[in-house]
Amino acid sequence: MRAMIVPETSDTTITTTTPTAEIGTYTVETSVVDVTMRDGTTVPATVKRPVGVEGLAPGVVLVHGTGTASYRSFVLESEQIASTGIVTLVPEKRIDNYTTTHRDYEALARDYEDAYDYLLSLDEVDPHRSGLYGVSEGCFVAPIVAVTKTEGVSFVVLVSAPVLPIRQQGALAADNYLRNLGAPIQIINAIPRLIGQDFGDDVFDYIDFDVSVYQQQMTMPVLMLYGTGDMSMPTVQGPLEMREDLAVANNTHLTVRYYADADHGLKVAGTLLTEAMRDTADWINGMPDTAAALPQVAGAQPKQDYVAGDVGRTHWFASGQAAVIILVVGVALTAVGALLGLIGRLRIAGRRLADTGGCGGTVYLASIAVVTAWVAIVAYVVAVATLATSYQQNRWIVQGGWLAVQLLALASAWCVVRVHYAWREARYRDRSHAPQHAAKGDRRKEHGQINALGQAVIAVSLIGQVTLIVALAYWGPFPALF
Repeated sequence: MRAMIVPETSDTTITTTTPTAEIGTYTVETSVVDVTMRDGTTVPATVKRPVGVEGLAPGVVLVHGTGTASYRSFVLESEQIASTGIVTLVPEKRIDNYTTTHRDYEALARDYEDAYDYLLSLDEVDPHRSGLYGVSEGCFVAPIVAVTKTEGVSFVVLVSAPVLPIRQQGALAADNYLRNLGAPIQIINAIPRLIGQDFGDDVFDYIDFDVSVYQQQMTMPVLMLYGTGDMSMPTVQGPLEMREDLAVANNTHLTVRYYADADHGLKVAGTLLTEAMRDTADWINGMPDTAAALPQVAGAQPKQDYVAGDVGRTHWFASGQAAVIILVVGVALTAVGALLGLIGRLRIAGRRLADTGGCGGTVYLASIAVVTAWVAIVAYVVAVATLATSYQQNRWIVQGGWLAVQLLALASAWCVVRVHYAWREARYRDRSHAPQHAAKGDRRKEHGQINALGQAVIAVSLIGQVTLIVALAYWGPFPALF
């Protein structure tokens, strides 16, 4: 869908009817203030004020994305924007109720609403020309604040906005990363199985949060900024979805800018793009004329090869807690079998507590092989994820590693099958009345008959091994067999 958005020009400059201040025009004064939240909690915030601005200045609150929370964040962004005559405020993001498994965007929005109220209370800030600057996950929070404070938010800037629910955006990002890396199709096909997990009530619920409900109520101008080097975001689909959402509120004031080779943070080779901050500042300072500035879409050509859609949910046996329980049960049974085998090696009256009839070595080898296969696939996924998110290439790891995982998986399956046949052979030998002679003599005399504890060692181990093999097969290392 890369051709569904074609920038009208490669020049990202925001055209204004009146000249706006360039970056560096004003000296910036920085201070740390205390902002009181509605529940009485006080959080620090960094305020940057341009010195020497005539009259009231526009103001903007910067909304954190994932991985940022400090009032010391956005140092370069806030400095450059403030130097054009805009007052910026970066509050501390409260993360006491913000974890990997639980996030409440509405609650976060209330904190930023309070921070925004503080910004508007500053004597030098124009309450009619102020707004929000959200980054990444902050683009879920900014629309909530904008809708809640419709009369007070004059504009919204969205940088690297997911727009879609994280479950869909995350699947798209993983797909893009892995295809760029040249990952095996089995790993790519496993993305929906991973992203579609359901871990129960109030666990990862936020990945299905749909911000479009709020976007459809936004009546203020919106500026969206993306880097074409950002593979994690729907750089084409996002603005298209935003345009449809704003249309519900009869809002046509959407401006989109793309920056060549810039990453998720609008950086190229680790350096923040001055052009992006210049365009943001010009767009804010040029209000209200720049709300409808032409061209609406400009910059480098964005690329998004696949449409992010509904991932769907995985089967119950491979989803969330069920998948974890199955894996834990498999590991536990395998471990219990091995422990019983070790205990069974003790001798009482000259005989072992557990006699496996010569199957012990086969059982232990299968247990080790299955566990090793699981360790290998987990290590492989971690290695591939590290390469993908750092935009690195390494075919020895990606292709060679996957071949190694497949070989280990096949070897483990063969070992488990050998346990079954060895057990069956031992039981048949015990039932047989005819002596069977091996190269070293009578194996019945060498190993003895399988006793009850020996049967338990084999049975428990085999059930655990089969459980782990079936769970492993779900993730695709047996392409020729499953």
